[in-house]
Amino acid sequence: MEWKDYADFSVTDFLADDFFTEWVLRPNVENQSFWEAWQQHYPEKQTVIAEARAMLLSLEYQRYQMPAESYDRIWHALHGKMEHALPETMFMQGAHYRRNWRRAAMFTGVCGILALCALWLLRKEDKRAVYTSQFGENRRLLLPDSSVVILGPHSALKATAFSAETKTREVWLDGEAYFMIKPDLQGNKPFTVHTGDLNIEVLGTEFNVSNYDGRPQVVLHSGKVALRDNTKKSARIVMEPGEMITYSTSQNRYLRQKVVTEKYVSWVHHTLIFENTSLAEVAAQLHYKYGIHLQFADSTLRGEQFSATLQQADHKVVLKAIQEAFGVQLTQENDSTFLISR
Repeated sequence: MEWKDYADFSVTDFLADDFFTEWVLRPNVENQSFWEAWQQHYPEKQTVIAEARAMLLSLEYQRYQMPAESYDRIWHALHGKMEHALPETMFMQGAHYRRNWRRAAMFTGVCGILALCALWLLRKEDKRAVYTSQFGENRRLLLPDSSVVILGPHSALKATAFSAETKTREVWLDGEAYFMIKPDLQGNKPFTVHTGDLNIEVLGTEFNVSNYDGRPQVVLHSGKVALRDNTKKSARIVMEPGEMITYSTSQNRYLRQKVVTEKYVSWVHHTLIFENTSLAEVAAQLHYKYGIHLQFADSTLRGEQFSATLQQADHKVVLKAIQEAFGVQLTQENDSTFLISR
């Protein structure tokens, strides 16, 4: 199926959706599992779902096929009109025309069907769905396999079709996201996250991926993942829970370290945790997450260390905390630019 965001669908949208229609009229294990999980995540949409289901089930479809005698009646009517227009030498050929008319009609119909099938098979269509978030927005996505993605601020996620026929589950991330991947019990449908040059092979697990500046960072909360860089011939990196992998441009390699994962995934709950974080790094996060440009009148401020746990955080909360922690002046230059000075 094509992965869609059904959260904003109306009754009309559901009625026009092929995957929803298939579930109502031709339920199977795949669509039944998806829609049951989806309704648990969005209980407020159950009334809309019920109304769309009732409308679909109330519809009756009938296939109408023209009887063979109808073709004869049409032919006789046309032949009667043609007798006054055709030369006399053609009257004797009427029976032959009538015998071949139906064959020609059937041949034309078959050719039309074959042409449509060829066009459908040869069409090139990008079926990847694209989902984006705005500055300061966390967006929750439910995947067709019942995995959950929390898309971070100012981020984008592309996804291939998830279906019983496909052998892989793949997404492409630009920005930041927290993944809660449903295990594949059969073990034949791996889940892969592509971000920059890095491929993340996933088993049933929870992990955070950040790649705002072209330097991917992966924090494993639970389960197991394996990383592979497309541009390097080195062996893949298998991570354990509580580890973070980052790319060091100065050393041109990936670094592994033990971390407290809550610090890196707290943004999912609208909480930001800073522990001895330089104001330069805080400024970078303000830019990635909220589109805010923080400028320093005194360059020595960039190296100052900032520690705070900020709940229900937005850029105003962060800037206020910096102002109080360092006793600095904050001047708003325009809608998105702030100047910090001693």
